[in-house]
Amino acid sequence: MLFHQVVDLFFNGISLGMLYILVALGLNIILGLMGVINFSHGAFFMLGAYLAYTFAPIVGFWPSILLAAAFIGVFGMLFEASLIRPLYRRLPEYTLLLTYGTALIFEQIVRRIWGDDAVRYPGLPAYLNGFLTLGPANFRPLNLSLFGHTIRWGITVGSFQFPVYKDVFLVAVTIFILVAVWLLINRTNIGMIIRAGTRDAEMVKILGINMPLMFTFVFGIGSFMAGLAGALAAPVYAIAPSFGSQWIILTFVIVIVGGIGSFWGAVAGGLIIGILSSMMELISPPAVELTGFIIMGIILLVRPRGILGVEGLFE
Repeated sequence: MLFHQVVDLFFNGISLGMLYILVALGLNIILGLMGVINFSHGAFFMLGAYLAYTFAPIVGFWPSILLAAAFIGVFGMLFEASLIRPLYRRLPEYTLLLTYGTALIFEQIVRRIWGDDAVRYPGLPAYLNGFLTLGPANFRPLNLSLFGHTIRWGITVGSFQFPVYKDVFLVAVTIFILVAVWLLINRTNIGMIIRAGTRDAEMVKILGINMPLMFTFVFGIGSFMAGLAGALAAPVYAIAPSFGSQWIILTFVIVIVGGIGSFWGAVAGGLIIGILSSMMELISPPAVELTGFIIMGIILLVRPRGILGVEGLFE
């Protein structure tokens, strides 16, 4: 039934958009607050998925997700402090080339450790492995009188089944994380220092704030979110060494569509591309992978800074 297909694809698009939001928000935080073009972000996402896959049989579902995200967060801070920090005073292209090269290195390391073949997450807890059933919900036929004639119309909708993990758990976790990150950036002293430092780092240094340490912390937050997104995506997708390169391009597309430097832009971009990519299955399945690029092209023509982009961010 077409109506069932539309509803299923719509909710599938929302859950897909939630993963997009997590990855894109981490990248947008690094790019918007630090001006660092981090092509290794996709590799961090991939590593988070592989670590969750590795830890799950040993420590279980929840610890594997948290450990994978924490490990990538700490690794990201070490990565920034040792490799990216020396390049801050140079052209942005230096950082771009560095992170692109390290992403290729990480992919080869993954191939060496876990192999070339895709792997599957070992399994979910029973309470996340079922379906949420809504319905059956019936819309009774309605009678409409028109020029003396009675028209009977209406539809009957059967029950809908939504995977608990993908359509319920992922949505709830993403909303919780969005609230936490927004509060951190906008309602705490650390967030105030970070935002002030991105606008006038020299003045913040004069006040005695260690800006290099703050930038390392910001990079760690973005990396943590990439690792968390990868760990949460592990039970949904087949995990392969090409995981990172596939997601990083789409993540940049989402950031551009939503707007560089905008918290809510990442949310808008992720949901728009997630939902429209899913709905494209009804129209033209081969064009699903092109959906994000088509949307990006349209947005750049109409509003070059993105839907909610910050004007003059890098001027």
